[in-house]
Amino acid sequence: MPVASPGLARLLSIVTLSMVSPAALAMAQCPQESTKSTEFWLLGWSIFALFVGGGIVLLLLIFRATRNARPQPRWLLRIAGVPAMLAMWMLGFGIFLGQFVLVC
Repeated sequence: MPVASPGLARLLSIVTLSMVSPAALAMAQCPQESTKSTEFWLLGWSIFALFVGGGIVLLLLIFRATRNARPQPRWLLRIAGVPAMLAMWMLGFGIFLGQFVLVC
């Protein structure tokens, strides 16, 4: 098995460090006395739950809309609905993380 070149290893370490550093810096800038209220967390979790529920509803609507289609297009559309649902989940998690977790 070939060994990775030093240039590739250096590039991978730079990419890894550049992904980890912004999150660590964002957490390090918050003062110790900054606390978030219960309402703030409730709003954040509600938005996240809204996107998770929306993704599930989207998939159910796709299943319902393709009920009368021919078998091959029906299953292709249903399979395509799974990444759409996962995209909604990731969008909700990104909003939750960016607007509620990583802020002071």
